[in-house]
Amino acid sequence: MASDQPEITTVTSKGQITIPSKLRDQFGLEQGTKLMVVPTEYGLVLKKVDLPSIEEFQRRVENRADASDMSLDEVTRLVHEARSSDE
Repeated sequence: MASDQPEITTVTSKGQITIPSKLRDQFGLEQGTKLMVVPTEYGLVLKKVDLPSIEEFQRRVENRADASDMSLDEVTRLVHEARSSDE
């Protein structure tokens, strides 16, 4: 599906780029789409990140909570421990 023709864009003074409309259409990039920027030995790679909606995320958490032996208090404690270890 990749195009053989390269597209050129310019980085603004704020570090922003415009992705050409042809490529936005081809890859389904709409306003608000999240992209991950991955540095590689060949340059930067942009990867579309499909994040679930808040409702979908809550549903997934609830489904996993039903399958877990951990209490909500235990999960909360682990989250707080993980966050404090990042500081």
